[in-house]
Amino acid sequence: MPGKREPPPSPRHDASYKSFFARRRTVADTLRAFAGDLARHLDFATLEQMPASFATRALDQRHADMLWRVRTDRGRWLYILILLEFQSTVDRRMALRMMEYTVSIWKRLAADDLGPRGEYPFVLPIVVYNGERRWTAPTDVCDLLAPVPKELLGYRPRHRYLLIEIQAEDPAALPPDNVLAMIARFEQAPTATVLEELVGSLPDWFSRIGVPEFEELFMAWVTHVVTQRHGERGRAEGERALARRLARDRFGPGAARELSHVLDDLPEAAEVPHIVKLIFECETAEEFLERVREA
Repeated sequence: MPGKREPPPSPRHDASYKSFFARRRTVADTLRAFAGDLARHLDFATLEQMPASFATRALDQRHADMLWRVRTDRGRWLYILILLEFQSTVDRRMALRMMEYTVSIWKRLAADDLGPRGEYPFVLPIVVYNGERRWTAPTDVCDLLAPVPKELLGYRPRHRYLLIEIQAEDPAALPPDNVLAMIARFEQAPTATVLEELVGSLPDWFSRIGVPEFEELFMAWVTHVVTQRHGERGRAEGERALARRLARDRFGPGAARELSHVLDDLPEAAEVPHIVKLIFECETAEEFLERVREA
């Protein structure tokens, strides 16, 4: 249908989100915003990502998955299983999958990872869903079971996962410096104009959160992924159009025209995200255009 927003290619989108959730700050912000009172009992300074080989053995690689752990205020480890779900169809069996993954994690833990009496650590399963359809699958495995007489209810297994729907969240209800809230703002941007305003707000946001490596990550995500969500004709053209608009907004129409000439001389496969990054690094149009030509 005309005007319908097409989703970006899954591999690039999956890789972008996995890069976000490979950062401690993203995981901490996710727990602060969505884990409720549980977050008050976590020592975020102890957050550490489990080795990729562990997750690869334990989890289904059809999903982009991350496994972290953090110490609680009682000195115990809490394992955080994060699945990034981008399928266009809702996985009705996700609750069963998450229970299977949790059991797999427990089985692979060494004796030193268990409690003093051999008890298993708690695993918090999280599904971050980015599809445009609302998530309708049960979040508790017990809801996948057939009805039973009330005498059997006590034997019914329970295992829930925490669902985060990026497209359905209200970014205004989240802390302004929360990483996941900023991701949601970009994902929900209804027009290219709103997208430009968000990109223009990023330099101040980067300064506030104090995580320098997010600057390159966000700018690459914006140019490679989000531009395609607004009907740009191909990735390369979408990146160049965004760069011209941002240069015009920051340095004026003259700089945008000069940048257009420079972009026209670049090969089709040139990496434009670096140019977008320079827009926010440079103080004047002259400095920007000089550094673009040098690049």
